[in-house]
Amino acid sequence: MRRAGAAIPSLCASAVLIACGAQSAHGATRTVVFPFELIDATQTAGAFGYDAPGGLPQGPSKAETERLARISADLRERVAKDARFTLVPEADVAAEVAAKQPISQCNGCEDDIAKSAGARLALVATVEKLSDLLFNFKLYLRDVREQKLTAVLSTTVQGSTDEAWARGVRHLAERQLHAAGVPE
Repeated sequence: MRRAGAAIPSLCASAVLIACGAQSAHGATRTVVFPFELIDATQTAGAFGYDAPGGLPQGPSKAETERLARISADLRERVAKDARFTLVPEADVAAEVAAKQPISQCNGCEDDIAKSAGARLALVATVEKLSDLLFNFKLYLRDVREQKLTAVLSTTVQGSTDEAWARGVRHLAERQLHAAGVPE
């Protein structure tokens, strides 16, 4: 037979968990996470002597385009798990993002997009292709209210594989972004 008093510690523990969850959700900063974009440095390969017609391929390959989609989704999932952030749903900004791409070159439009979605922060993500096997992954964390960059996070990935790209995102999100300060 169960005693009525046995449920009290269990209820108290539940109340503590709920209160902690509410506290972290309350302190979370509304954030737009933009999808990764490829900046292909090999396209401007004039310095390497490849500027003649028939030189290096132009634009991302099919595999790179698929990887960009996968790592964008992975980044969103990892940022969503960080209690400091509340993500703006992708659908809320998708049309504006599509109209102004590439976001990394839109001269501050990321701030306008984030503000219109009611966000305080914008996280712009890029992959800079330096060669077929060398990539710089970067995250730019912007305080859109103050219109300033608060953190630039970067890691270099060697390898053009799904695993190498996933490892790069994992490092940025779990180590560097976790250590970055978030404006209050």
